[in-house]
Amino acid sequence: MTIRPRAVRALREARERLRDAAAASHAVATAARDQHHIALVREQDALEEYLAEANDILAAATNVHDLSTVGDITGVFKLEVADAATRYEQASAAADASADQLRDKSRLLRRAEKLVERVTQERAKTDAKLEQRVHDDLSTRKK
Repeated sequence: MTIRPRAVRALREARERLRDAAAASHAVATAARDQHHIALVREQDALEEYLAEANDILAAATNVHDLSTVGDITGVFKLEVADAATRYEQASAAADASADQLRDKSRLLRRAEKLVERVTQERAKTDAKLEQRVHDDLSTRKK
């Protein structure tokens, strides 16, 4: 069965568009992952900054309520860090999944490009054989 060159080129173009869409999706997912990482670092820095100030607050505490307040605020900061870490992990998983999709789409595109190349070579070989046959017919023709 002959593979039609136009169909092969259409396949390559479709796979190229799919690869481009996967690349755009990966870029968005990577940017989101980077933003979540920055947010996580900011939350960790805020916790560390509060813990540095907590020494002074604890030293100046005059009752149990002041001590409890420091513990509550520290817990809130830890929850925010945990939430930011969860969001970062989710964004990282999404970026990894989009990278896998991009690799798959790129692989499919390379296959289509090889198929186009193979069809082009086969067509060139067939054209060369036909041209040789015509040339042989002309040279063996009686004059």
